[in-house]
Amino acid sequence: MREIRTLERNWPVLAALQAEEFVRRPSPQAFTECRKAGKKTDAWSQVRASLLRYLETGEPPWKQKDWPLPESGLDRPEADRRFQFPLLGNLINIAILEKKPEQVLKWYDQRPLGGFGWLGAGEDVIATAVQDYAPERAVSIWKNQAEQLINQVSAGAYQEAAKYLRKAEAVMAKQNEQAEWDQYLKSLRIARARKRRLLEILDPLDGKPIMKKR
Repeated sequence: MREIRTLERNWPVLAALQAEEFVRRPSPQAFTECRKAGKKTDAWSQVRASLLRYLETGEPPWKQKDWPLPESGLDRPEADRRFQFPLLGNLINIAILEKKPEQVLKWYDQRPLGGFGWLGAGEDVIATAVQDYAPERAVSIWKNQAEQLINQVSAGAYQEAAKYLRKAEAVMAKQNEQAEWDQYLKSLRIARARKRRLLEILDPLDGKPIMKKR
């Protein structure tokens, strides 16, 4: 049906078909396909708002007021009963796709406590998306990731933690917060002074020899 409507250049019906596919299987990729089709009509702004409202509330786009697209000619789908709205993972990923860091944080802050049922973007992806808009939040996310890895007490986890700490350090340096970073790193060393392997991995983060940090 989509191929036929494309050949016919029937953009409103093509956009309606893409919107129905989005309801069946919402994802950033499906949203991108909706945007491609919707921009061939004059209704993309309205369609976009309706798709996002669906992710927030579960109300199908065509049941919303002023839905601008015609019927597709196929049976319209119902939302998967397993969905729990708002679909935070999709809302976050689409906000990242659209480069809207304020929306990324809005939905990220609504994630379930403890992360139960959380199917959103990875924490590293979220921190990267908001680092210019909210550097303190990005640093906090990266520090939290690093500390969780450090608590696993393994060389591999320590190496992974160092990656996130380097990202946090880079953002803090841009904010002229080197003193705060040095103090944070010092507190990590003091709290885990017996973990020599960890200290060795932390050592390059400020360029000072390990014996001077004791």
